[in-house]
This record gives sequence, C-alpha cells and structure tokens, in this order.
Amino acid sequence: MMVFFGALSIQAKLLYGLLLDRMAVSMKNHWMDEQNRAYIIYPIKEIAEDLSISQRKTSDYLSELEQFGLIEKKQRGQGKA
Repeated sequence: MMVFFGALSIQAKLLYGLLLDRMAVSMKNHWMDEQNRAYIIYPIKEIAEDLSISQRKTSDYLSELEQFGLIEKKQRGQGKA
C-alpha cells in the first residue's frame, strides 16, 4: 500500500519536522523503549507554545500524524505527557 504524504497539512508536516529533531536528541541520549524505538517526551502544551498555536490545534495535528502512521502517542498517566 502506498501512502501519499501530500495529503498531510503543512502544519502537520512542520510539527513532524519538529518531532524528528527531538527524536535525534532522544537517539543521541539512548532514550529507547522496550522495542528499541527512540521516544520523545514533548507535552502538548509545550508544542503549542513552540509553534504559537492552540493546544486544540496541536492535538489535531498530532492526530493527523498518527492517522498517517508517522507517530504513536502514549499517555504516561498522572498528568504526565
């Protein structure tokens, strides 16, 4: 199956670039999960501030990236990102 990323919004692509930059730091620091995948901790509030957008829009763009299979979101519980 071929996925066309042209259907992603420009804002979601920008956010993905920001997440990839963060992932490079995670890999450098060996922050890996139990499946040996790099992970990042980047709260929605912080993403919204960094991109100067609302938390609602941030969630929308993260959901868009998740629908395309580019990210996987996890809740850490107890109010953690």
